[in-house]
Amino acid sequence: MTLRLSNKRWLHAAFLSFVTFLPASHSLAQQSIAADVQKRLGGLFSSSKEEELLEPDKAFQLKVTVSGPTTLIAELIPAPGYYLYRDRIRFALKNTKGIAIRAVKLPAGKVKNDPTFGRMETYERPTQAEIILDRAPSAKSLTLVAGYQGCNEKTGVCYPPIDKEVSLTLP
Repeated sequence: MTLRLSNKRWLHAAFLSFVTFLPASHSLAQQSIAADVQKRLGGLFSSSKEEELLEPDKAFQLKVTVSGPTTLIAELIPAPGYYLYRDRIRFALKNTKGIAIRAVKLPAGKVKNDPTFGRMETYERPTQAEIILDRAPSAKSLTLVAGYQGCNEKTGVCYPPIDKEVSLTLP
């Protein structure tokens, strides 16, 4: 699935709708103005190739590895031109007995002044979260649920929060 921006088309259509509803006494001027402005707006708002957004799984990848009997490493990988919000990264366990998350360690992010959320820490490059587990000796398998959210830098389009499940076996 490819997401496409439609704001340019919408603005162009809105202008044409406005010009269409001008009084009839202005019809010659209306045609002249509409043609001229349409030409200018067309050049301003169109591009030979509209910005295409990546599918969520390509924009934000997740790789989880077992690093030891009580440690997981979750690598969060935003595609070039994308970023993740640090405070929107979450980890939980699902249908797992005898194992609990004790701590999650994330590095500091780059501070960004986000137009929607204000001052936020973000990751523009791959980053690793260290997940420390409390574990009963007999507990061997778990399902990790990772939640995160990010945006495309150029367009400012933010994706809805993403949840991924990963099943793992501990040594």
